Amino acid sequence: MKSVDKKINVDGMGIIFAKAMVIFSIIGIILIVVPSIGYFLGYRQYLPQSEVISHWSEPVAKFWIDIKTYQPHGYSWIFKNLNYTDTFSMIGVMVLLFTPFFSIIAAMFKTPAKIYRTLLVISAVEFILSIILR
Repeated sequence: MKSVDKKINVDGMGIIFAKAMVIFSIIGIILIVVPSIGYFLGYRQYLPQSEVISHWSEPVAKFWIDIKTYQPHGYSWIFKNLNYTDTFSMIGVMVLLFTPFFSIIAAMFKTPAKIYRTLLVISAVEFILSIILR
């Protein structure tokens, strides 16, 4: 089979977007994996692993009441408990959630034309609204 070399030209905006996606994805994965290793080794667990395993099949409300004696609402409980490995790993999840947004913002600095910048601003606003309004 004959190999065909084709060159693909990618503008600076596309390269910056792709590099930002890679960088923030790696950061997010590291922020998930490293604290998770600590959690599974038993270091600073917010939800004790043995209790999580024994209550895993329960409905969410019962799970939380049985393990922590309260049912959290919203996401404030994560930010109040970032000193625990299992809750700190949620920062990595949030970085991954916002990776496309960060990449859009990074690409704005390399737009070849005003119309691209306008479209990227619209995309960024749409991205944020989709999270807020679900």
